[in-house]
Amino acid sequence: MKINQLLSLIPYGAVVTTSWLASHEVTRDQARKMAKSAWLARVGHGAYCKAGDPLSWESGVYALQAEDKSSLPPVWPGGQTALALHGFAHYLSMGLETTHLFGAKEGRLPRWLSDADWAGQTTLHGEGGLPAQLPGSFCDHKAPHGAFNIRVSTPERAVLEWIAVTKNETLFGSKMVDTFNGLNTLRPRRLQALLEGCRSVRTKRAFLVLARHAGHAWYRRLDTSRIGLGKGKRQITPGGKLDKEFLITIPQEFMDEH
Repeated sequence: MKINQLLSLIPYGAVVTTSWLASHEVTRDQARKMAKSAWLARVGHGAYCKAGDPLSWESGVYALQAEDKSSLPPVWPGGQTALALHGFAHYLSMGLETTHLFGAKEGRLPRWLSDADWAGQTTLHGEGGLPAQLPGSFCDHKAPHGAFNIRVSTPERAVLEWIAVTKNETLFGSKMVDTFNGLNTLRPRRLQALLEGCRSVRTKRAFLVLARHAGHAWYRRLDTSRIGLGKGKRQITPGGKLDKEFLITIPQEFMDEH
């Protein structure tokens, strides 16, 4: 492949891996020569970008998603990070210093991404009981200073992911509650499908308590009888009161609203 042809295939601001280059008939040796000639820039072991392009964590996520040919992303921004991308950052005053990525498979991010200064602090979570194939899980997001899209969690999936990775002691804290108060545009059909497919009883029960507390119209359109909530009581809030509807311990102020 001619150099100009290859460079036209790499979006501005994106990273590509050696496996992606190989799929376009560019060997590792050829990639090294292109970097030596300043057509490409090596960003770490097994990864390159066009020389001079600005990079961000989105650049690395693009590389991981582009090298995987399956219909589902292997790694995606989710949880608090995805909520911020969807415009809810003003409710998330803290905790945005870290980019939260999720993956369907257990593992680690490649070092060229996890150790990169341009990517900032990143952490990789498992799918948290939310299979990647659930309908309504992902949508496209345009990178802020790159000519490419990446797949990210929808707001509905993202809030469930955030609950899944939040420790019990902060689950009903002010940041979570304030965020829920601002989530008035969630889609109930998408939520219904995600909740029915979610395997984490803790996540589902906590979500429903927080959603009931926020009192948005979409909560009243959920059919909780179709959502498997397991059996028995769950201790979530130390010293909390038992919520008789969803059988988890919650803070007293949540009880006072009934």
